[in-house]
Order: sequence, then structure tokens, then C-alpha cells
Amino acid sequence: MIKTSCLPNSKTNLNRTLKPNRLFGSQLVKSIMTKSKFNLPKIPNAPKNPLVYLLVLLITLLTGFFSGNFYSDQKQSQLLTSGTVTRIIDADTLELNNGQSVRLYAVSCPEKGEKLSKETVDYLTQTTLNQKVTLDYQPNYEKDKWGRIAAYVFIDGQHVNEQLIRQGFCTVTIYSKRAKLIYQDELIQAQNLAKQEKLGQWNN
Repeated sequence: MIKTSCLPNSKTNLNRTLKPNRLFGSQLVKSIMTKSKFNLPKIPNAPKNPLVYLLVLLITLLTGFFSGNFYSDQKQSQLLTSGTVTRIIDADTLELNNGQSVRLYAVSCPEKGEKLSKETVDYLTQTTLNQKVTLDYQPNYEKDKWGRIAAYVFIDGQHVNEQLIRQGFCTVTIYSKRAKLIYQDELIQAQNLAKQEKLGQWNN
């Protein structure tokens, strides 16, 4: 006799005696081997050239790793998501308390010495210096070619990139041959409003 030690459904199942299978010995083996009752799937033949099989398998695994969710999730988990602004480097670049530089993504702002450069830096200083910021990223473009973090910057839910465009200090940058900006609609709308109100660069 076989007794169960624990079953999850209810306490009444404890110590319940299990009925033995009616098939024993040769009868059980005969039942398993009978084709009419058990249609076993056919195992496909291995390729004649095992090297070709291994190569295809390796390419498939590598493709899935580098282009799939696993790689993306691992990459995203390593990104900086917040910090405190300790310095304004220029009109579109901040420095955080960990020493990393953050380039505001998808905006084009006046360079030093250009028209509205000082006003843009002053605005950025007033709105972001010593403030805690939250960073969001354009997938696959988390850093620029100089190694700076490239991000959408938020303070208490307010989008700094968008506000710079809304005030007419900066313009939207649409990158060719790239996916649509995740905040593209909002940035373009902000630019259109700045144009209508003739703010900043649009005050000609």
C-alpha cells in the first residue's frame, strides 16, 4: 500500500490510500509498447553535416541574444535613471552629481557665442541647477559619439527638453534613418507653438 504524505487540495487528502494500477509486469510493458495506444513522434534525422547544423544553431542563438529582449533588458537595467544637476556645461548639456554629463536628446540649442546662447544657459540654470532629475532614453541611442549620456530630462514631471523648445531657445532635431522619437509629437507641438508666438529664435 502507498500512502501520500501531503496533498495541496485539502486536509482530507492527507494519508489517503492510493489505489494501485491494475496493470502490472508484462501487461504494463505490453500496453506501453502497443502502437495503437501510443503514437510516438518520429525523431527527425540529424543533418548529414554536423558542422552546418552547429553553425546555423550558433547564428540563431547570437541573433536572438543581441537583437532580442534579453539583450535589451540587460542594457536598459544598466542605465542611469536619476541624479542631481550640479553644473550647467552649456545650453544643452548638464553635469550630474556622479560626474556624468547628460546631453539633452533631440534638441539643437545655440552654441557658445551664438544668439540666445547666454539666455538659454541662464534658463537652464534657473530651472535645473541643484534639482533632482529623472532620465528617459531613446532606445538604442543612450549615448552620443562623445560618450555623454543622451537623454530626455524631467523635473517633477516637466520635460526640460520640451520646455527649451517651447520657449524658443532650441529646436527639435529629427535624426534621419532612425526610429521615431518617443516624444516627437510633443516636441514638434512645442516648436509649433513657439513659432506661432514668435518666441526666442522665432522672433524675427
